[in-house]
Amino acid sequence: MTSPRILVCGAGGAVGLEIVKSLAARGVRPVATYRTARKTAPGAIEAAGGDPVQWDLNDRETGARLLADVEGAAFTPILTVARLAAGLAPATARSVFFSSNNVAIDPSAPVYARLLEAETHVRQSAPNAMILRPTMIYGFPGDGNLSRLMKMMRRTPITPMMGAGEALQQPVFFRDFGGIVADLLLGDEWRPGVRPVAGPAPTTLKEVYRAAARAANAKTLTASFPSAPLAQLCAAAEKIGLSAPLSSAQLARANADKTPRGDRPLLAGTSLEDGLKALAGALDEARSGP
Repeated sequence: MTSPRILVCGAGGAVGLEIVKSLAARGVRPVATYRTARKTAPGAIEAAGGDPVQWDLNDRETGARLLADVEGAAFTPILTVARLAAGLAPATARSVFFSSNNVAIDPSAPVYARLLEAETHVRQSAPNAMILRPTMIYGFPGDGNLSRLMKMMRRTPITPMMGAGEALQQPVFFRDFGGIVADLLLGDEWRPGVRPVAGPAPTTLKEVYRAAARAANAKTLTASFPSAPLAQLCAAAEKIGLSAPLSSAQLARANADKTPRGDRPLLAGTSLEDGLKALAGALDEARSGP
């Protein structure tokens, strides 16, 4: 039986590389592209079970050639970038694109308004595409959210938390996310459209902080700060061209539930506790590495 022809765009990053590993574990060796010329990228992709190819999404000629006869493709760059590839694959190919659950939570925020416009473009250009809206992907050093939180907890006695901490969160472990994408590309059922992706169960932001501190073995106290006045200050600063670690839009969403919004959510299997333990181990390994 011939293995399906699959392409993974963005395999130079942790999520894309995990999709390659998940496909390889299911008997498929995908073409796996990376954008930036790095000595380590081709070797990491080959070790994961893919065939590395350098490709910048702005190069439509190369993209058209790579995607000409694929049966499935996963585009890991955020949709405002990945939209450049919409329509390059055959109309019958399964194409998976990534957006954000926050599009359904705060569609008026400029960043998510742009994502929503990109979703519309993709659905028009590639009617057979599936757009995934993950809640929060975490689990690898540099994930930009929980890895940064755990690093902060390890070096400071007090960790700030915006809002009351009661808003529900449902982060999805990146290895589960890779498996979900692989299953969608290879499974028997395929329904184009938009689907949210989340962790197995909701928990409060306060408990996320507690679980992160336990996993990091961090002796830190969490201090809650009201988000509304800080959001107003940040908004005023942004108007005059200043920036802060958190944007006014992020602060405004501090007390909003981040659970999956939409029909037929795809749920990961790894618990938050187990995912954070794995992340702590990965941070330790990265810290002790060369």
